[in-house]
Parts: sequence; structure tokens; C-alpha cells
Amino acid sequence: MTRAKVIRQALVKQRSPAEQVVLLVLLVAFPTAVRALVDPGTSALPFLTYWPSILIGALLLDTAYAVLVACIAAIVSQRLFGGGAWFAVIDPMRAAFFLMFCFSAGLILTTGSALRGAVRELDALHEQAEGFNRELRHRVRNMLTIVQALASRGPKADNPLDFYREFSSRLEGLAQASDLLRIGTETEGRLPEIAERTLELFGRRTRLKLSGDPVILPDRTCIPLIMALHELATNAVKHGAWSDDQGLVELTWFLAVDGRSLYILWKEQGGPPVSSPSREGVGTRLLMPQPGLDAVELNFDRRGVWCEIMVEGARPVDEQSQPQGRMPDLR
Repeated sequence: MTRAKVIRQALVKQRSPAEQVVLLVLLVAFPTAVRALVDPGTSALPFLTYWPSILIGALLLDTAYAVLVACIAAIVSQRLFGGGAWFAVIDPMRAAFFLMFCFSAGLILTTGSALRGAVRELDALHEQAEGFNRELRHRVRNMLTIVQALASRGPKADNPLDFYREFSSRLEGLAQASDLLRIGTETEGRLPEIAERTLELFGRRTRLKLSGDPVILPDRTCIPLIMALHELATNAVKHGAWSDDQGLVELTWFLAVDGRSLYILWKEQGGPPVSSPSREGVGTRLLMPQPGLDAVELNFDRRGVWCEIMVEGARPVDEQSQPQGRMPDLR
């Protein structure tokens, strides 16, 4: 461990009141013992050995404890090595020395406190940057996993051009999903915001009904859910409820009684008759259980596609709220 790291850790450590009292006693006792060994008499400069203690106290202790170090050290040094109480005799010289002492001690305390605050602020920024880097690595791994799943569709494509078109479309959806989240400042997505911003790209606002209390999603769920909603909406535009002028889509969600399990239901109605796809495609892979989507059930009902998704780890925006009831049957 480098010297700089040791100093930084000493400055940023949050100490309990008991630890600070122990340090306070040591910061007074040690310079007193040194002064007693070097010069037990009453020669000039009784406070000489205590200045380093005030600086150390300003760097390591909270301001109140650092001020106590200066005050107690002043009293002890004057009584033991300064010839008695400070104002036993009041004269201009004593008053001038006292004012210089107050100014010097105050300057040391202020400088040390400012330095400690600056180091702690830099340390907090460093920790925040490390957190952003960890989150970025996590996001990149998730995206590469999704890209791998998209690419695995290739061998089943009818021809390279079909694969290119479909793969490019999915990548565009992934890019749009990534644009909805910002590293660090929005590590947790929310419903209905994520659903609104994902689905508004399809221009069917008047034929979309969102229903559910605001909830906070775990970070791992955001991109998989955005991709799932994007896929459902794409299919609705191509083949489902949004492929004509009559169909509607309902997106409903609610938290279970445990306050942690989130159920999301996508239901299409009023569109053309639905038939099951003849083969498994990329969309099917996006609508399967995966990290972030703990359970997924997709049904190609002739009256309209519905998809039920369950997510663990969600929580209400208002932690005091206690959702009740069970998921409505919209099928």
C-alpha cells in the first residue's frame, strides 16, 4: 500500500465519537510528554510541541473535536510550561501573544478542515467513477449477450439479405433501448416512463392504454424489458393489433402482495386474427426468461397476442404504499 493511499484512507475514514475522544487524548498527551522530557521547565514557547497535534487533529477529527484539541492543549501547555494561567497577569504582551495564538490555531484548523473536506470529496468522486465503470462493464456484457442472441438467428434466415435486414432492425431497437438509460444518473428505470418512451417511437399513442402504479425496476431488468416491449410493439405493427386502424394494446402492471414481484401484461385486441409463427425467430428469444425477466409467457391467441412477464426485485416509487389484490385477467 502506497504512502499516498494510507494518507488518503486516514483522511476519509469516518470515526466514531469514542475513536475521536481517544485520538483527542493522544494528541494532547503525546506532545505534553515530549515537552516534559525535552524541557520540563518554564522557558519560552510553551506551546511549541503542540502545533503538530492541532494540525493532525484538524486533518483526522471532526471540527468540534479538533477545536477541543487546540483549547485543551493551550490550557495544559500554559499551566505546565508557561508559568501559570494565561491571564493571571494581564498586560499588552500577554494579550498580543494570546491573539497571535488564536489566529495561528484558527488558521491551522481552517486549513486542515478544508484539506480534509477536499480529500473526502475527491474520494467520493473516485468511488462514483468506479461505480460508473462497473455499471458500464455490466451494461456492455448485457448488450453483448443480447447481440449474441440476435446473431444466433442467422442460420435460420431464408437468405443473407433477410438476416441482414432483421439483424439491423434488432440492433436499432437495442440502440434505442440504450438511449433510454444513462449511466449512473438513471441506473434504475421506472414504469410507466420506460414503457412510454419505448412505445412512443411507434406513433400509436392513441391506441395504447397504460395502467399501473409507478414502480422502480432493478437495473438488470431495464434493457431486457425495453427490448421485449420493442419486440412486442414491432410485431403488433407488422402482424397484430397495430397493423390495421382498429386494434388496441393494453399494457398493465402491478406489484404482488410481497411488494417485490412485478407482473406485466401486454394484451392486444381488436386487430386481425392472430396465428402462431411457423418458426422461432429473434423475437421469440427476446421474449423468453432471461436475466432481468424472471418469467415470460407468450401466447398467440387468435383474438390477440398477450404476453405476461414477471420481474423480481421491483419496488413501488412510494415505499409506504402496499399494493393489494391480484393481477387482473385481461385475456
